[in-house]
Amino acid sequence: MTDGNFSRKVNNVDIKAFEDVFKCHYVKLTLYANKFLNDVDIAEEIVSESLAQLWEKRESINFSSSVTAYLYTMVRHKSMNYLKHRKVENEYVNYLMRNNLINELPEHDTDPLLEKEIACQIKLAVDSLPERCRQVFIMSRFEYLKNREIAQRLNISQNTVERQITIALDKLRKSLECILSAALLLIL
Repeated sequence: MTDGNFSRKVNNVDIKAFEDVFKCHYVKLTLYANKFLNDVDIAEEIVSESLAQLWEKRESINFSSSVTAYLYTMVRHKSMNYLKHRKVENEYVNYLMRNNLINELPEHDTDPLLEKEIACQIKLAVDSLPERCRQVFIMSRFEYLKNREIAQRLNISQNTVERQITIALDKLRKSLECILSAALLLIL
């Protein structure tokens, strides 16, 4: 089936055309996603999401190139977004481990929704920091740079770096105080 033929049939809600695309591309797209992710289950999930999104948005999608190219681009973007998300999660866990904060967590199951909410609040709190302060904090806590390295990269003094980190920690402590208190109450 040609791409133009597919567009026309899908816009007319021809499920058979969609099934044909699914059967034709599912395995290839999964292998393609797996090259980025190195996890077949996640690759299958991303491909399934992409194909479902193709069906859901079929009327608003304009296939300027080809359906195949569109699907490969969609799968690549979703794979990259997944990897970025995992990187942020891993950096946060590494930060907790480096600062011995994981040992302070309770040893029972926690609520995944609560964890997601806390992570979201932390991200919002970091994002609300003044630009230079946020930049220094991220370089220090998530990129693991030493104060001297940050100072060199940003062309500022080490004292300024230390002061920005202190300001960031104070602001984060204040903005996260209520969410952490609530989380502790829910956990205990």
